[in-house]
Amino acid sequence: MIMDEPQIKGLSYKRRQNLFLFLVVVFLLVLPALIFYTTGYRLSFENEETSIVSTGGIYVTTDNLEVDVFLDDEYVEKPRLFRSAYYIQNIAEGQHRIVVQRPDLDTWVKELPVDPHIVIEAAAFNMPVVPHVRPITEFITVAGAPVYVGVASGTDLFRGVSTTIPVYATSSRRTTIYEENEEYVYVTSLFSSTSSSTRSVFERLFGEGERFRFATTSPLGLTISTSTEDFAEQGDMRVIERDGELYARWLGTLENIPFYFCVSDGASSSIAVRYGQHVADQIEVLKVSTTTPIFYDSNRVCRPEIKLNRLRQDVYFYDFFPNSRDLVIMQLEDGLYVTEIDDRAWQNVQRLYTGDNFRVVVENNEIYIQEGEYYYELITEIEPS
Repeated sequence: MIMDEPQIKGLSYKRRQNLFLFLVVVFLLVLPALIFYTTGYRLSFENEETSIVSTGGIYVTTDNLEVDVFLDDEYVEKPRLFRSAYYIQNIAEGQHRIVVQRPDLDTWVKELPVDPHIVIEAAAFNMPVVPHVRPITEFITVAGAPVYVGVASGTDLFRGVSTTIPVYATSSRRTTIYEENEEYVYVTSLFSSTSSSTRSVFERLFGEGERFRFATTSPLGLTISTSTEDFAEQGDMRVIERDGELYARWLGTLENIPFYFCVSDGASSSIAVRYGQHVADQIEVLKVSTTTPIFYDSNRVCRPEIKLNRLRQDVYFYDFFPNSRDLVIMQLEDGLYVTEIDDRAWQNVQRLYTGDNFRVVVENNEIYIQEGEYYYELITEIEPS
């Protein structure tokens, strides 16, 4: 018996026309609500009264994947938008505190103003509370483990730090059973070509006196003095020394200037409340400067440079944090620190390594430490255990 194939009839012209009109009506009804929502307006049901409020958002990037984010002491439930960024929306107008933390990492805190219909940006960073190091020794085992030879029993090799790999220590000084470590030769060569002066950066500058300088011009029109002195530079960002202080200066175009160089324009008192008195004071100084003037971009005022917080200590070394133009590392009197350039509200400063008698080299986006006869690579990104 042959079965007939099922017959599927299409909608009639009249029904298709009615369906189309229905969908158009639904779209027209929903469109105002979509526009209302996407432009930052929300319905508020507080105090038993329904009202319309305007909201903004905060976009926060993080350098660690597993962290907790709080907004005004309230935990933000799964706000991750991308792999390394969070987008927090529906935030009422006003000052808000963002906290990014994890028990084994230093806490990052920033208080920022949120304006209606605007998403403000911030970049969090969290360094390990206990420094993590990878030992680099002259000899290694066949399996590649670092070997410390001639070490007395009970010697504490890693006081105050945590090692990221297993190590082998022996009181014997016999080395023929081990392999020579080529990385050790490379790292020691980095320090042999680096000045061993224990004077601060500023003492070395002032002791050598003024050197020959010549002027160049940046895309922003700034006059930049250069000399035979070294400076740190990452892309269009440069860290310079002036009058005993460190400054991060933007050398690129105004269109590409990092967000934290610019704040909403307004009266000095308003800027002080929203971003901090130090930001308002710097803007007032730069308004009359002939060498580093401020720039206006629509409703924003942009500074060409930002002073770095050196915790009122001498600076013995500074460079950019690996793979970042927004963070700077500084060796101070009691340790190695990382500071953000973003000074809105305040600059977060976190300690990477504790000590007053060690040397630092940054090479190929790695941080190396020499303390006495020991060499380490400093590990700044760790996964939760």
